[in-house]
Amino acid sequence: MVPAVVIGDTVNTLGVVRSLAQERIPTYLVCSSRRCAAAWSRHCRVVRAAKLTAETILNAITTIAAESGQRPVVLLGRDEDVKTISDRRCEFASVCRITLPSRETVNTLSDKALFQAFAEREGFPVPKTVIFKEQADLQLLRALGMPVVLKPNDKLLVLAGLVERAVRANTFDQAAEAATRMIAQARALVIQEWIEGTDGDIFFCLFTCDSNSQVRSAFVGRKIICDPPAIGNTAVCMPAPDAERELISITTRLIDRVKYQGLGSLEFKRCRKTGRFLIVEPTVGRTDSQEEIATLCGINIPLVAYRTELGLTHAESSEGLPSTAWRSSARFRIPRGTLPRGTKVYDAHLRWSDPLPGLYHYAVESTFHRAIGHSKRVLRSIVRSKAAARRPLCLPEV
Repeated sequence: MVPAVVIGDTVNTLGVVRSLAQERIPTYLVCSSRRCAAAWSRHCRVVRAAKLTAETILNAITTIAAESGQRPVVLLGRDEDVKTISDRRCEFASVCRITLPSRETVNTLSDKALFQAFAEREGFPVPKTVIFKEQADLQLLRALGMPVVLKPNDKLLVLAGLVERAVRANTFDQAAEAATRMIAQARALVIQEWIEGTDGDIFFCLFTCDSNSQVRSAFVGRKIICDPPAIGNTAVCMPAPDAERELISITTRLIDRVKYQGLGSLEFKRCRKTGRFLIVEPTVGRTDSQEEIATLCGINIPLVAYRTELGLTHAESSEGLPSTAWRSSARFRIPRGTLPRGTKVYDAHLRWSDPLPGLYHYAVESTFHRAIGHSKRVLRSIVRSKAAARRPLCLPEV
């Protein structure tokens, strides 16, 4: 069989590896270290690269192609790698099979400011937004209703740890302070009116398209818990068949407009006041963090993407989705009554059929993160104590 190469060390790459295992596809995981849960899966062979760059990824794929005697199918799991391979797609196309949107589409959908301008121009539903680039733009904030959410236009800055992913501000002064702080590291900020709703009002449409921009597989789900709440990554999610028709319609219209190719997704939030779905952001050229929920419900998007690359068909149906939920970690407690009775919750890491990723995650990764978190709390306490000690002592007047 033609091998699959999954790039990245994230939780979604673990889901992709397990999804491909349903048809026993020989799968390689290219990552920079075995210190990730996906690298411990029995369903893949690990190919280590000192650092995931264009050269190391290309070398790894070239080696796999030489060993197998075939051009492997490549599936991406990180934004950084989408940009890397998009810029050098001709070199990668010579040694592997990978379908990405055009460079223009990758650049437009990856940049929040460019996507906002595109969505407004084409009439797609998005929240009211201003683009902040310099201090003179502060007055533009007064055109927005409060609260607002501030995001850097380039997600790669967030992944590099240079700026916050998203900051909510309840007043103009809070928004001005956050914008001044964040613009020091970002080229531009996207500042949007807050969409009223809870974590459960955030939906997503996962999909994969062929080279003719035809949707080959799609799945609509909703988030139940985010980390951090309202603005963070998916902690718990489940299928959302009631929203399927509307969200797939919006997604298909966007796909047709930009002639999209390959893997992707759209995230939506339903406004509690109006009931309207608004596009929050797209994911371009890669699988999403909650990709496996679709596979657990019978919609195996990574497998469809693999088969599409080889010109094979794959019939699927989303009718009669089971009561299934996906949870990124057991540390997220699901309040009673949040999920329908009888819902089966799958842990992103721990599976008895593939136990080592779960054992590694909970025995090593979680312990390490708790230790780091405790160290940070101790350091903050020391800093606050020293700051308090430097303050002048104020005695009551006699």
